Amino acid sequence: MGVSIQGFCLHGKEKITPTSEGLVTRNTAVVDMELPTLKHGEILAKTLYTGICGSDNSAALGKPNFDWVERPRIIGHEFSAEVLATGPGNHGNVKVGDIFTPLAMLGCQDENCPACSVAKWNLCPSKQIIGFHRNGGFGQQVILESDRVVHLLPGLTPEQGALVEPLSVVVNALHNKCHIKPGQDVVVTGCGIIGLMSAELARAAGARVAITGIAHDRDIRLKKAKERGFITIEVSMDRPLKLQLEEGISDAIGISFGSHGKVDLLIECSGVPQVLTEAISVVRPEGDICVIATYPKDVEINATHLTRTSLNMRGSMGSCREDYMVAQKLLLTDIFPAAHYINQYDFVDITQAFEDSIKANNVKAVIKMN
Repeated sequence: MGVSIQGFCLHGKEKITPTSEGLVTRNTAVVDMELPTLKHGEILAKTLYTGICGSDNSAALGKPNFDWVERPRIIGHEFSAEVLATGPGNHGNVKVGDIFTPLAMLGCQDENCPACSVAKWNLCPSKQIIGFHRNGGFGQQVILESDRVVHLLPGLTPEQGALVEPLSVVVNALHNKCHIKPGQDVVVTGCGIIGLMSAELARAAGARVAITGIAHDRDIRLKKAKERGFITIEVSMDRPLKLQLEEGISDAIGISFGSHGKVDLLIECSGVPQVLTEAISVVRPEGDICVIATYPKDVEINATHLTRTSLNMRGSMGSCREDYMVAQKLLLTDIFPAAHYINQYDFVDITQAFEDSIKANNVKAVIKMN
């Protein structure tokens, strides 16, 4: 198409830990890109802002639960963009100049698919995830199906648009799986952006919320949570969540958090297997556990304890169009205060943004792509 653009490309599968020596982004590189001709139903868009997701970090670290991603691949599924051109076919209300965020997951749309038949593309067994199954939002331009387009609501900025997808994931989990009641005590495990979003939405639903992190998070992510008035709990191997709840935790005005070392709901966002294993021991009988994270290996659970305490454990995968619309309203009304959590980088600094994100030296990296 005669336009010189670049993208951030996943190319390697080396197993890397965030604390390893050297660059932790060595499975990735900034590359020059050539875009193919638009196919039926496709659009060309200029990416505006793209957020770094925990799954992007996991793929960059070569974690086994992301081995299935074909390399090389331009990653990125949390972004806002502007339509530059439309290919052959009917694109409905999508036109050149529209500002949008894409649905990360596109289902097979077969009328016999139990997920797609009820518009739950996120649960389709054949779903295609942008940035993993096809090139995504860390390219300065992107080709995608017009069926993915979710127009940004008036008043929402393109930078906020990059947070619609991750917030929609939390909307799906909390609105559809958690059923939070005012006055409940809720623990969110993990203080990445999904954990922070979960904390904000749980509090907006009337819960009192504590969020966990490790020592490294104290001055960055937990600090941001504390500034927003959340109870912060620094956990370690010697001081796990269960022990600290049993010893007693109080909120800012001295009111005890939880009861007898138990809470009403735990929302697991850390992706650390031991954290999920521990989770069932800190939730009251007939309480709830909502699992948003994914894990690099199988997780052991005391299933007998789960039965004897009548706990409800539910997983939540991705989101659908309805969740995107709710997420946009939450951003517009500042129920989720995006500006408090965003760390913006220019595209020329994208490798540093990933380094910082993988090492948890920022809260939410959002890249200005053009």
